[in-house]
Order: sequence, then structure tokens, then C-alpha cells
Amino acid sequence: MKIIDKTPFRQQDGSISLIDRIQGTLKYGLSWYSQIQAQEKVISILEKQLGRNFILMRNITLGGTEVELPMVLIGPPVVLVVNIITEQGIFRAQEDEWGKISGNQIVPSKVNHLIVTARMAKVLQVFLKRTGIEGVKAESLLLSANPGTHVESVRPVVRVVMSDALERFATSLAQSKATLGPEECANIAQVILHGKPGSQSTEVANEPKPQADTSLAPDANQYFFQDEAPQTDTAPNEFSFQDDEPESTSGAQPDRKVKPARKKKNRILGLTLPQLGILAGILLTWLCIMILFFVFFSAQMNV
Repeated sequence: MKIIDKTPFRQQDGSISLIDRIQGTLKYGLSWYSQIQAQEKVISILEKQLGRNFILMRNITLGGTEVELPMVLIGPPVVLVVNIITEQGIFRAQEDEWGKISGNQIVPSKVNHLIVTARMAKVLQVFLKRTGIEGVKAESLLLSANPGTHVESVRPVVRVVMSDALERFATSLAQSKATLGPEECANIAQVILHGKPGSQSTEVANEPKPQADTSLAPDANQYFFQDEAPQTDTAPNEFSFQDDEPESTSGAQPDRKVKPARKKKNRILGLTLPQLGILAGILLTWLCIMILFFVFFSAQMNV
């Protein structure tokens, strides 16, 4: 299996230093490093079951946009968006509802992983269509990497696989009927990375290839759920997969005022000023603790 790794703050040898971990946590949240570790476990299992005709893309940004996807698996039988969760507990996935089972009650989670995962696949599906790839369906998978997690599934909108079933799932995937050739898989990966196809065209159905829509690159993130992407030359807006993100299924959109591009934040050693302030606060707290410990130890020695 070929792996294309675009994980930020990761060294060439695969390690993440303490400073890089702090930067990643400040930028992506407290669960960022645990997500990276969970991906490592999943990848090690997939590598044993999937052959060279599979391509795994990790923490990639769709070419020409600011849309980030955690994992995309491309192979002869499927184009699959994989979303990994690390929470521990007993959960219930019923259609598009996601909640944690607490006693006899189901408490809705703050983040609905089912909807988030489904939107990721829909974004990729529309992105491929915009870039001229027809007949390829992007599917979605919600994967639990924590052995202490159990999910009760009742017709969920996305496929849910627990950690103990991952190896069996990978084996069935390797034995599935092929619908894409090696050149088509490579071209899909090229499009995802750069927003444009390679030298080989990707057409599953024998139909004339539509002209690639280059208007996707700048500001089309907010229009990913529409049937037609409007022409625009504005700067890209960050796309959110959160539940409160409005989803548009209609065609026309009312006129909107174009906001000027935001100025790039000044960075020092790769950190923004707020991040540097947080890091300085952590270091100052640590220094105060060490001083207090030294004073206490000195006082004990003088007694």
C-alpha cells in the first residue's frame, strides 16, 4: 500500500517533537495528537491486508481549497473517506443520530461523528465531480480505534467499524470486486492533491469527459453541497464539518458581499502571537513551580 502522508508538524522520520506537538495542539485542539497516534495503529493494520494497488492519503488538503480530510483510501473497489474516533465508552449510531449511552439514557454528543463523516464524503464527491472525474462515488467510514469503545449501530448513515473488526474489514476490502484501474486510482490521488488530473483521464463510465471546473480552487468550499459552483475569484474560506455548518441542497444562492482576504498572521518560529503567549504562560508556570520547589528544598536543608 502506498502512503501519501501530509501530516503537519511531522518530521521525515515520522516523529513529532515536543515543540511540534504543542504547535499542533494549539492549532488543531487537544485531541490532535491522539488522532495522529490512532491513525498510526490503523495504518499498520491496513498495510498488512492491502496490496500495492491501494493508496492511502493521510491528513491531506484538497488541492486548491482549504478543506482538510483525515484519511482517504483509494483502491480498485472503492474511494473511501475514513474518519477515526478515539473516544472510549458505549455509543449508539442510529441513522444520523450519535450519542453516548449512560445508564438507560442516550446523551447526544457535542460532535455528531456520523454527520461529520458523511459530509466529508460528500465534499470529496462534489470535489471530484468539479474537477472532471465522473462515475466515481466517494464512500465514508467511521472507524473506532479504541478497543474500549463499543458502538450499537442501527441503520447508520455511514458505515461504522470497531477496532476489533478492522482487520476483517480490510481483508474483505482487498477481496472486493475491482471497479477502478491502477491508472484511475493514481489519477484520483493526483486530483485530490493538486486539484487537477494527471496525464491519464479518469472515466469509469464510457462518456465524454466534461471540461474541468477550475473555479473550484478559490472560494468553492462554501458551495460544496450545491449542484452548481458559482464562478468567483475571492480568497478561500475555511470549511467546517461541525454540526452547526449550514448545508445547502438548492441551486441558486442570494447575492453575498465579497469579504476581502484576511491578512496573513505574523508568525515567530511557526507560532502566532496568541500561541506564543500561551506557550510563554506554560513556561512561566513551570519556572515558578521550579523556583518554589528550590526554595522549599533549600529551607529543608537549612533546618
